[in-house]
Amino acid sequence: KANVNPKLLSIIKDNGFGADCVSGGEISAAILAGFSPQEIVFAGVGKADWEIELGLDLNIFCFNVESIAELRVIDEIAQVMGKVARVCLRINPNVKANTHANIATGQAENKFGIALQDLDKVLGVLTELKSIEFIGLHFHIGSQILDMSDFRALCMRINEIMDALESRGIRIPNLNVGGGLGIDYDHPNRQSIPDFEAYFDVYDTHLRLRPYQTLHFELGRSIVG
Repeated sequence: KANVNPKLLSIIKDNGFGADCVSGGEISAAILAGFSPQEIVFAGVGKADWEIELGLDLNIFCFNVESIAELRVIDEIAQVMGKVARVCLRINPNVKANTHANIATGQAENKFGIALQDLDKVLGVLTELKSIEFIGLHFHIGSQILDMSDFRALCMRINEIMDALESRGIRIPNLNVGGGLGIDYDHPNRQSIPDFEAYFDVYDTHLRLRPYQTLHFELGRSIVG
């Protein structure tokens, strides 16, 4: 969603990355650039029926779902199409990011994702839906983040959530920690490439990944830049 330029998309694809999309048009652009549907994730708060149908028809990797209402819509459409929709639940972790207020997305007052206190309710709804395969959790605390302590705080919160779920016998195979790594626009010559080493080291050091889990990142702006 940070870029739809065909040349850049082909470079990104050729380097082994997937595509994080927030519209049907972006899904189509990714397919045209050669991304496999199994490398495409469809996120966003306003998925139209035709966009959901496109994702199901292509058999994309998963939908990142923001609410119970959206879960039910995807389930209904999948049933009509005779498909099973793979979904990750986007959880609002209530973690403050040191970035501009308009691009911070991970605090309780932000409109994005399922509130932590509602997670049990949503997990209950999932057991009722016939055409949904629940495959993971998705988090995203904001964009243009340069303070690595924000990502450490996210790791700590995810560890708490995983401990609570695993104590109840709930195993989550996929964790998507979103993105947010920023670009130093004020001093581009001093740091022309974002500090990927420090970023990944935070997760390697602080996130307690289980042996059965796969970790996903959405590098967006930092990769495109």
